[in-house]
Amino acid sequence: MHARAVLAALAIFVIPAGGLAQTATNPPDQPSAAVENDANPTRAVLFSLRPEIYRPSDGITQAALIFRYDQASFRERRWLPGKRGVILRFEMPVSYTHAGDALQQGGLGDAYAQLLLLPYFTRTFAFFAGTGLKVPTATDQALGSGKWIIAPAAGPVWFLPTRALFLIKFQNLTSFAGDAARPDVNTFLITPIFVQTVKTRWWVLVDSETNTNWRRDGRTGLKSGLQFGRISSARLALWVKPEVYWGPNRDGRWNLKFALVWYRI
Repeated sequence: MHARAVLAALAIFVIPAGGLAQTATNPPDQPSAAVENDANPTRAVLFSLRPEIYRPSDGITQAALIFRYDQASFRERRWLPGKRGVILRFEMPVSYTHAGDALQQGGLGDAYAQLLLLPYFTRTFAFFAGTGLKVPTATDQALGSGKWIIAPAAGPVWFLPTRALFLIKFQNLTSFAGDAARPDVNTFLITPIFVQTVKTRWWVLVDSETNTNWRRDGRTGLKSGLQFGRISSARLALWVKPEVYWGPNRDGRWNLKFALVWYRI
């Protein structure tokens, strides 16, 4: 692992979370889940296309096709050892919600923009901090939250000698403006992630997430996922990731996510 691995890992892993109440008019994971991982952790991502299917309850099915663009850069620190970097991201989902015969709606979901700073990283350790902003661009209330949401995030990353990495993301999502008739958002996420590269073209990722809703007396839900990815060419990779909700406070049933990823050369 080296400097570009840090940038790639953070661009891959630290992105917006839903954290919203699970109803047909307030989708839980759109436009994307708290942790999405678009490639081998040693490659810098340029663009990705992600179809995702969500099953928040037996009567509701949601889906999204997410378009995502990344920009990352790094440089040597002037006075201290190690490097520093910046990651920019933009996401736009095309979403669909189906809740029986009463609701079938498609259109644009909520857009997401992100800025992350890496004040320090080396070959074995990195630290990131920054924020995301979710913008209520949804064309229908069933496809977005109706809220402007700020999402500061921070956490450490360890690069392991076995061609693996481990990171923990801490992120809080808080609504500060938007439709006054829609529910406010205030949730805290803790997401540990482990990624192991297998040979040169495959990787396996395991993650879990706690989602604490401060507006529901600290109610905490749990979700875990297992991702399998493969680099198919010099510029293209594919992955698939099922997720399940578990524990006493389940916020949904399951999610199924796929991606096509284009790398920077």
